[in-house]
Amino acid sequence: MATEERGQQRGISRRRFLSVTGAGAAALLVGAWPLGAYQARAQSGQLSETIGYGPLVDKGELRLPAEFHYQVISRQGIPKRDGRPTPGVFDAMGAFPGEPRSDTTILIRNHENRERPGEIKVVTGPGLEYNESSFGGNTKVVVRRDKAPGTDAFGNQVYTYMVVDQFAILGGTSTNCAGGMRSPQRWLSCEEVVKRTNGKKHVYTFEIDARTDGPVPAIPLPQLGRFVHEAAIERAGIIYETEDRGLQPDPVLGTIGACFYRYIPEPRGGGVPLAATTGPLQALAIKGEPHVNMDTGRVPDVQYPVEWVPVPEPDHEDDTDNRRDRAPGFTPTRIQAQDNGAAYFDRQEGMWAGPGDQAKVYFDCTTGGAQNLGQVWEYDAGRETLTLIYESVDRNMLENPDNVVVVPQTQDIFLCEDSSGEQFVRGVTQDGQIYNFAQTTVNDTEFCGATFDPDGQTLYLNQQGGRGFLPEGLPEARAVTYAIYDPFEKRFGENSKNFGTGPSR
Repeated sequence: MATEERGQQRGISRRRFLSVTGAGAAALLVGAWPLGAYQARAQSGQLSETIGYGPLVDKGELRLPAEFHYQVISRQGIPKRDGRPTPGVFDAMGAFPGEPRSDTTILIRNHENRERPGEIKVVTGPGLEYNESSFGGNTKVVVRRDKAPGTDAFGNQVYTYMVVDQFAILGGTSTNCAGGMRSPQRWLSCEEVVKRTNGKKHVYTFEIDARTDGPVPAIPLPQLGRFVHEAAIERAGIIYETEDRGLQPDPVLGTIGACFYRYIPEPRGGGVPLAATTGPLQALAIKGEPHVNMDTGRVPDVQYPVEWVPVPEPDHEDDTDNRRDRAPGFTPTRIQAQDNGAAYFDRQEGMWAGPGDQAKVYFDCTTGGAQNLGQVWEYDAGRETLTLIYESVDRNMLENPDNVVVVPQTQDIFLCEDSSGEQFVRGVTQDGQIYNFAQTTVNDTEFCGATFDPDGQTLYLNQQGGRGFLPEGLPEARAVTYAIYDPFEKRFGENSKNFGTGPSR
């Protein structure tokens, strides 16, 4: 979510962090897990440069660890294949293997256009766009990586990156914020605004085949729910979804927030387009704690057993997403879920899941936690448990995480900040340590879109950019895509590599 929207959804005062024990009678405490030392480290407010890749140094547009390099591969305003300028307001992104060339990577990139002044519309053409009056959508960027002559001062190979194709692949949508990967080569692009324009309802998920050589029809997926979508990702054939809503008062439940959802498609499998499937939409609940607040009072290193409750009417008709009278057909998705006992969170955003049936799902809450600075959660489908991985108590350690990706070589979690002022990409290790990986210099628009290429050697990363001064945008606020590379395997400190692909605990 863009920083300009962030303050509008949270009116709760900041509170002092409390170390809570015994929260939730259904919680299963696992003290042997290394995160058991989390509380002391978190309250110390210390960020370690001996755990990450070392101190950050000025590389130009970014500050990175000394051995890392970057190259700008795309900016707003650069002409695409059709001659139109590249739209701005970059957001989430997925990386797929190139076809037929094995030395290329396909990036599918969201554009969080909201039909506001200063935006470049994503144009795919009549008959393809969901709503021609909407400016959002996706571009496809094909990147080739080549060896450059020689090595750097550390003996590392130097590479160059070249965009060999770029075009608009999905159009007529609005506020395409996050989304996620679906096997084998599909991207789920999520709208983040509940509204109706020209008679068409918005805030749907759309599916894109990354291998397509031209624009695709924008087909909404109402069976995945009509709510403020942030991320959607497939794990073992099931689609998991996050919701970017803050805490709000409710006349029936007292307080409501965001829900964590899953859609179980039938038939199941990445080869079947989701538009051809049906199935239930469900929301996560904590066993023995109906409609529990996950924003405060949750203990790191505690596995909370979960269950799933139904969402009876996933595609409701309420265009405000705030109706509270429980009228049939007009009750917002999250209220339906929480009336049935779903747990609630404070602004869920990015999400990541590794390959295979043993993979866990990670998501963050941008303003989660007692200090409103952010939380990171792990959902383990094998055990049906939810665990708090990290909660920030100091903005110098972590402030408002958004997009999420896991580093293939270390299994650390990389978090893209969406905060005021300078932005960071922070790394979180399996034992609860946090470190800096990247920092903005002159451009302080939010980091987003972090994704690794299929070989795990290049981190592609966006800065969202601002609106206005088209087509290029302001020099200090242009939307930009970087390729960052080199020794991701050389992270300091111990590493059990249990994030992402480790066994269920």
